[in-house]
Amino acid sequence: MSNQPSQRIAIIGGGPIGVEAALYGAIAGFDVHLFERGEVADNVRRWGFVQVFTEWGRNRSPLAARLLREQGEILPPGEEYSSGDELAAYVQKLSLLPPLRGRIHTQTEAISLTLERCLKSDFLDSDGLYGLAQRADFSFRLHLKNEQREWIEHFEVVLDATGVYHAPNYMGSGGVPCLGERQLAAQIDYALPDISGRERHRFSGKHTLVVGSGHSAASTLLAIADLIEENPDTRLTWIVRRNVPLHGAPYTLLENDTSTTRARLHKAANALIAHPNVTFLPRTVVQEIAQENGAFKVLLDCNDERKIVSCDNIAAHTGFRADDALWRELQVAVHPATGAPLKLGVELNAHNARSGIGLSTGYAEQQVQDEEVKQQARDRWSYLINDPALLQTGEANFYVLGIKSYGRDAGFLMHNGFRQVRDVWKLISGNETLNLYGDELK
Repeated sequence: MSNQPSQRIAIIGGGPIGVEAALYGAIAGFDVHLFERGEVADNVRRWGFVQVFTEWGRNRSPLAARLLREQGEILPPGEEYSSGDELAAYVQKLSLLPPLRGRIHTQTEAISLTLERCLKSDFLDSDGLYGLAQRADFSFRLHLKNEQREWIEHFEVVLDATGVYHAPNYMGSGGVPCLGERQLAAQIDYALPDISGRERHRFSGKHTLVVGSGHSAASTLLAIADLIEENPDTRLTWIVRRNVPLHGAPYTLLENDTSTTRARLHKAANALIAHPNVTFLPRTVVQEIAQENGAFKVLLDCNDERKIVSCDNIAAHTGFRADDALWRELQVAVHPATGAPLKLGVELNAHNARSGIGLSTGYAEQQVQDEEVKQQARDRWSYLINDPALLQTGEANFYVLGIKSYGRDAGFLMHNGFRQVRDVWKLISGNETLNLYGDELK
């Protein structure tokens, strides 16, 4: 379907990909409006103390870089790495560019999204297929709220770029809350704590339970390991739900990793399992948590045996998921395992299977030994979306962009999101040749 620039387009979420999508659409001549429930790049600032493991060259688009330079901005070299705070400051500068004036609406929350006078169950044919053509005739009804009021706005196209950082996975067995987790959730660190900075006092000289084996878990582990050198009373218990691979370490390292920062992170985390202040427990899940005398009392199922651990902090770094509450009344088909929009989810899952990579923990799950397949695994982290149709969700003119489009798959990188931005505007415009990035983004 070809949409005209005069049609109104809503973008929900003011993170790096949402702002990029708004900028691209505005430059292309579309009437775009971005809604962010906080301030631009708020979620990025929540982990602002962390160094990003991909370099600037992959974290800013050719279009954005050109526009900022035209405004007199001096950008860091492409091979350098940024902190989260530096990335957030960059996104803030994008939001202030002239093409986006009057188009960024902060402190405005999207409550719900549906079609005007059209139910989720309307326009299904006899085979249960989606009635794309009929549903495309209805405008989207977006319920918005700020501190002063609630109101409804209508749009012909909606992009959801709200991310996943606000929707962490639970740490109980099978992915549900363990006993006591709901009641104590406010005291559990699902997001990365600033251990080296303002939250140092909570972890120095204390015992912390870390659950998970992704990048966040490794970052927290290494930050606490630094405190151990200063205060030998600092202790760690690290649990992962799977057994370790045959090489005996939690993370499987790949030769010639495209990210040297990620490689160093995983290598250093592997070394921690031999540290005397660290107890590493594979094939272990949390069954129950409680509080007793100001400390956590945690019941673990460790290799089918019960074990009780007392600790001062719990860092539940078990990944994130795509929250579909916003578009639950739309006809969006989702992948049964990841919660990602179905077309993209199927393609990513197939690529993971070919590469021998698990979607939740990345390199920790690699099983294949063949060198050619290992190269495919390395390529997975720079996976290209060159088929705009993969962004179709099942609901006409509704798209999910950014890390949320990958659901629970941990393989999203920002330069993948820029390709999504380019491809979604091809779909919206009906112009397959529309490309504001040129040949600089393959």
